[in-house]
Amino acid sequence: MTEKKVVILDGAGSADGDLSPILDVLSHALQADGAQVEIFPLREMKLAHCLGCFGCWVKTPGICVEADGGGEIVKAIIRSDVTVLFTPVTFGGYSPELKKMVDRFVQLISPFFEMDHGEVHHTPRYARRPRLVTVGVQRHPNPYEAHIFKTLAGRNAINLRPASFAAEVVLSDDGADALRERFESILTRSDALPFGDAAASLMPAPVVPGTAVEPAGGRRALLIVGSPKTNEPSTSGVLGGYLLDRLKERGWETESLTLRASLNRPEGESALLSSVERAGLILLVFPLYADSLPYLVTKALAVIAAHGQASREPSQRLVGIVNSGFPETHQNSVALAICREFAAQSGFTWAGGLALGGGGMIGGQPLTGAKRSGPPVQHVIAALEMTAVALAEGLPVPAEAVSMIAKTRIPFALWRSLYVWMGGKGFEKQAAKNGVGKDQLLAQPYAV
Repeated sequence: MTEKKVVILDGAGSADGDLSPILDVLSHALQADGAQVEIFPLREMKLAHCLGCFGCWVKTPGICVEADGGGEIVKAIIRSDVTVLFTPVTFGGYSPELKKMVDRFVQLISPFFEMDHGEVHHTPRYARRPRLVTVGVQRHPNPYEAHIFKTLAGRNAINLRPASFAAEVVLSDDGADALRERFESILTRSDALPFGDAAASLMPAPVVPGTAVEPAGGRRALLIVGSPKTNEPSTSGVLGGYLLDRLKERGWETESLTLRASLNRPEGESALLSSVERAGLILLVFPLYADSLPYLVTKALAVIAAHGQASREPSQRLVGIVNSGFPETHQNSVALAICREFAAQSGFTWAGGLALGGGGMIGGQPLTGAKRSGPPVQHVIAALEMTAVALAEGLPVPAEAVSMIAKTRIPFALWRSLYVWMGGKGFEKQAAKNGVGKDQLLAQPYAV
């Protein structure tokens, strides 16, 4: 009988305390089941974050262009029987350490699309895919945060198409016997995947307008752009910039900050925190990466939260705006739920969120550009205009704006078909420019 191979990605960070006793119980449970366990301590590895360049699709299919330890990890995953993601639960999401690697799982899927349970997803690159187990550790019981976490793990499983999937959340002070029992269960259990309504139910409801709030930071708005594409125009930058300009027209002071790798250094953290402290309204705008926030956004939220809410004025407001590469708006639900949970745990007032499907069709083009290509974006402009008016008056994102930005001007079934076809052709065209043929796009470099 062949020994089962298990890979564990340890996402505990240096600031998360000692979670090694919990990881030890998990490892022993796996070894008792006859497995050979390999652990990758991500915080100790030199790993670049995903830049969203799609080089692993159109330049070196199946291989990230970053030559670091990530290749070793992906190779081990593909050749394992079980992959375990181990992480402290962070506002319902993963730790920055784990999210950095999960974002780079894009090399495990292909650039082509298919339908699954009425949703658009990428096709898997490899025929052999390990079972996926995700374990989150909470410091304090928080059922809603745990629900977000398990839904995120399930959404990742939908896109990675593992042989089977299970997710569990434990507490950091659970005893060894209780942990062992939970882990033994998760190793054999198969959880349902959160398609459709199971994911859409996490979309934060529009905030009910109350009394207008005059922010402690005055009429000063900070735009935080979370797109890793810092060397070219991004959809996130376009959406956030348009909204910021509308606030400026209404007499607001504005500041824009694009997250970069410098956030991993003390001076980058200091610059982010200083900008946040000056602002009365924070606009967090980012693309959907691996069903959640990109690594640098996850890192930024962790830095802000660690700075503490004791000195934060409760009237500081947070707005989240996320755009997805999939046409269905509800695929953004988990990401906005994490943003709202961050606000709740960090002392911000949640002022609502906007979710856009098919953000790639904007592609960094100005919304009002005379020569812009692609489908009409009048509904996006209208939603941002409504949002600017409300925010400028101290009110939350209007429900009408939330509904407006999610609409398409052509029948959705037709829009989805066009998006899938144009997306696939677009990646083929990019690959051809790099001398990569269509058949090479499906390469399986780490297959056994």
